[in-house]
Amino acid sequence: MGDLGEHALIERVVRNFGSPPNDEVWSGDDTAAFGDGLLFTTDLMVEDVDFRLAYASGFDVGWKLVAANASDIAAMGGRPWRAVAGVALRSDTSVEFIDALAEGLASACREWDIGLVGGDFSSGREISATLALIGHAHERGPVLRSGATVGDALCVTGALGGAGGGLLVLQGNDPLGPELDPLVARQLRPRARVAEGGEVAGLVTAMIDVSDGLAVDLGHLTDSSGVGCDVELASIPVDPALRQLRSTDAAQAQGLAITGGEDFELLFTIDEGHLEEARAALAGLGTPLTKIGVITDGPAQIGGRDLDDWRAQGWEHLRGR
Repeated sequence: MGDLGEHALIERVVRNFGSPPNDEVWSGDDTAAFGDGLLFTTDLMVEDVDFRLAYASGFDVGWKLVAANASDIAAMGGRPWRAVAGVALRSDTSVEFIDALAEGLASACREWDIGLVGGDFSSGREISATLALIGHAHERGPVLRSGATVGDALCVTGALGGAGGGLLVLQGNDPLGPELDPLVARQLRPRARVAEGGEVAGLVTAMIDVSDGLAVDLGHLTDSSGVGCDVELASIPVDPALRQLRSTDAAQAQGLAITGGEDFELLFTIDEGHLEEARAALAGLGTPLTKIGVITDGPAQIGGRDLDDWRAQGWEHLRGR
């Protein structure tokens, strides 16, 4: 599995399940989508892979699990609705941890108006938690990764690299201090761009959330749409809080913005004629929008460098990088 990697594994496994009906979307986008406007997604967090008890509380794990799933719904331009959870625990897990996990799940569900309607407990050799979430698509239908066309502007919400910087802090690369709290928060308590996804859903041509890093997720979007891109390095919005890291210079901060994951910003393509309308809609939410490049019929590039070179530096499950 380490040689295969997560995405090749997905392609290998889905061959067993056939093709979806014409009005449905199955594997290959941020969520599944059905003809009645329902969206369906799932995600999981595993101890010592997605979090470590040395720095993450039960509340952090519960919150982040909901946020990751809500971000998938947001990337389709949808609204989260109902969820079920599954939790596996070691027998020596403290009751305080599971109490805090439940509080984190409940708090995040309130944040994004999600009803957590049930679930299951089991035992395991490590702690793991999973969530399956149903949402409702925008009235114009779900926004897929596959709709980008040549000439579209390529845009991203917010700033990038903060979650990766927060992980460096939690791993001990920089001494903790209040000036680094924004980075730690981006890693442990991420914000799903649900309202933002709804605002731009009727305007954008393709969208994905930045969960695996800009380079990796941009690759998913361009591959799905069958297009290339030209991204300007200087235009990529780097989280300003990264300047507070003693262990990271400007070039390394830019690298985190390109290859670091779990920022949960929205990356989308949009006709240039709708760009200012989208910017104004997001400004009403206090969320900046940055044009970072353009969709082309040539190779996919960031700063003149092949996108695959950047993707190779990003995170992929099973390969452990």
